Amino acid sequence: MDKRNTKSFTTYQYSPSLIGRQEEAKYSEQYISGYKGNPFIEALPPIFEEEDVALHIRKYPDYDVNQRKLGKETRLHLIQQISDYVEPLPSHFLAAQRLSRQMRHAYKARNPFLPEYIRQFNIGFKEILDSGIDQTGKNIAGIRSTAAAFSILGVSGQGKTTTIESSLLMYPQVIHHSTYNGKPFIRKQIVWLKLNCPFDGSLKGLCFNFLQSVDSILGTNYFRKFASRGASVDMLIPIMAHLASLHGLGVLVIDEIQNLSFMKSGGAAKMLNYFTQLINTIGVPVVLVGTFKAMKLLSSSFSQARRSTGQGDMIMDRLEEGEEWDFFLESLWNYQWTATETPLKQNLKNKMYELSQGIIDIAVKLYMLAQWQAIEDGEDKEKITVALLDTVAKQHMQLVQPLLKILKRNDPNAWNLIDDLYPKWDELDLYLRNSAEKVNVQGEVRSKMLRDENVEREEDKYLELVKTAIDFGVDSNIAQEISNKILHSNEQDKDMVELRKQLVKEITRDNIDGKTEEEKVKTKGRQKKKQAQLLDEEDLRNAVKDNGKDTEAICEKLMDMGSMSTEDDLSKLII
Repeated sequence: MDKRNTKSFTTYQYSPSLIGRQEEAKYSEQYISGYKGNPFIEALPPIFEEEDVALHIRKYPDYDVNQRKLGKETRLHLIQQISDYVEPLPSHFLAAQRLSRQMRHAYKARNPFLPEYIRQFNIGFKEILDSGIDQTGKNIAGIRSTAAAFSILGVSGQGKTTTIESSLLMYPQVIHHSTYNGKPFIRKQIVWLKLNCPFDGSLKGLCFNFLQSVDSILGTNYFRKFASRGASVDMLIPIMAHLASLHGLGVLVIDEIQNLSFMKSGGAAKMLNYFTQLINTIGVPVVLVGTFKAMKLLSSSFSQARRSTGQGDMIMDRLEEGEEWDFFLESLWNYQWTATETPLKQNLKNKMYELSQGIIDIAVKLYMLAQWQAIEDGEDKEKITVALLDTVAKQHMQLVQPLLKILKRNDPNAWNLIDDLYPKWDELDLYLRNSAEKVNVQGEVRSKMLRDENVEREEDKYLELVKTAIDFGVDSNIAQEISNKILHSNEQDKDMVELRKQLVKEITRDNIDGKTEEEKVKTKGRQKKKQAQLLDEEDLRNAVKDNGKDTEAICEKLMDMGSMSTEDDLSKLII
């Protein structure tokens, strides 16, 4: 091997980003017609329901309350388990849903028994990539890609990598096929591949990582065969596309995509253009994961690849104080190995949020460090206190304190200094405007973005809540603000009746505060009367409401609601 080739191997040392399991193919019946007759889809696990996702994703420490009686050193080791703690949050379910749909939908156009699919290998992937797609969206082999892309962007330490890796590991990484429907079908299907963006952000480095990753999971020697010849990027790109098609790559995930920000001029656009080719021409879906720093690049260079597929990008910001933060912290707080149990009171909740600013990774480490410190000190019966949390943060988390202080300041100009932890508003606005689908925003920044038409929201529920608030005499702007707040603090599938109740409670509290006792009584009376009118639209009491004892009007209302048969319906029953 010459010096030049030795240098290539040395420069791009590969370390696997994520390794999954391998399985022999077991084909299952498909209930969706577009998925039938395709071994790449039929060999996948059944579509996961939310309960399955929760069971696969959650990572809880081995915990028993009696472990508090164990020795100091043993308990210090048990506390270390918290570093691996994962509590399923809405972002986990959303990522798993998107990945499942994206992968299966992309495979629809990549059935290995289609003549068009086989024709690609005869034509050659350099020619296919160079030719692009025609006006109908087909490549020169006749395949019209059904693949798409989406991105997961957000604050550092919020669990973006954990979210996507948890979703990927629900699937085998490699499926070994031998026969399909009684016919020989020998194929090693790569369901997913996760790579980190090369440290220098180069396309050549990405190709090298791809080849080495495939070799590591399949036992092949593609890297030595192609990279050792001093191959150029133009030679490596078609090889990468060829292997992705040959092995039926289900999805390619590129993490740490913000590394592209440090590339030389034009380099980022070249890599993103290749991803677009891979999606639109070859039909391999791509998921890009990175911090807010990558937002500006993806808003322009990659927007053409995020086609209208109903997936939508995800923005994962730090948790906002409220229902989701409380749920996360209360779940985490269950794992406590101090000699004395410390209840999670409101002052501790507030301090944990202040010192972590809703960043999951920092909150978990802070809680772990606090328990270690409490046991080491051995004072006050090993309790976790506000003072202890302050001490731990100052002594052991010094590097992040300046950044957290900037987040706590209500100064947008200061936030621009920490673009890994907070998005620049002009870049976020451009990103949203260039997105083909509505973007799902999770966390603190969501409260500032709900009025943007490109932010994913259940519009019907929003308008219904605004209308209800206005009916209560609330100003239009305030009605929108309260409705946004209610939607933001609840899950997307929350029952509308429950949302209305929360809205009324919010309005009641705002309107009662600061009034005299006499005004309070009158206000409560008016609102109680109005609240009684807020029945579920299917509630049969609506038939009586406003109709008094008018039986004819009540009957008409019941027929409108579909709860009483009309004369036409009854006539059809007469033989």
